[in-house]
Amino acid sequence: LYQDYLRKRSRMYEKILVPLDGSALAEVALPYAEDLAGRLGSEVTLVYVSELTEAPSQHMHQLYLQKMVESTKQGAERYTNKSGRKSIQVRSAILVGNPAEKIVEHADKEDIALIVMATHGQSGIKQRALGSVADKVVRATKCPVALIRANGAHSDMREKGILNKVLVPLDGSKQDETVIPYIEELASKLEVEVILFQVLAPECYIPGT
Repeated sequence: LYQDYLRKRSRMYEKILVPLDGSALAEVALPYAEDLAGRLGSEVTLVYVSELTEAPSQHMHQLYLQKMVESTKQGAERYTNKSGRKSIQVRSAILVGNPAEKIVEHADKEDIALIVMATHGQSGIKQRALGSVADKVVRATKCPVALIRANGAHSDMREKGILNKVLVPLDGSKQDETVIPYIEELASKLEVEVILFQVLAPECYIPGT
């Protein structure tokens, strides 16, 4: 059982999926994926979901993804150099259809271990907000999802230490504790500080205990 547990832990972050929509705000998720991939040796897949099937649009999406693949690979290599890992594999895919549905389908089909996405992407009231897509993905997928707040992000995020401290809210339930193995893996591989956090109702708190 312990060996089976170790095998499952080794695959927790094996494949990372990052949905993009062509906006700078959606790209806020990339530094986090780069950090995880570089330090854990994960494979990264960048996906662009288009609701248009016209050839010119597909060609532009492909050029965009090629640029993002190179940028992501370079970003991840900053961490592989420090950890001594091999270069990271970064793939790309263009999906056609409903964004949330296609992201969930692709994650399931490719056995994705973690989806990393911004909570807000396209700007403009007439454009689809990635935030709404992220909400639908979280509700529909069986895969763990890391949501990155896009609002207030800075352009120098790659220069800062991103994953250094983790806050884990717990309520004492078995359901909440399912997150623990994922945090253990991060703590052991990334050497991050972990804070287990629980809020007690006033009537449950006894001073001095």
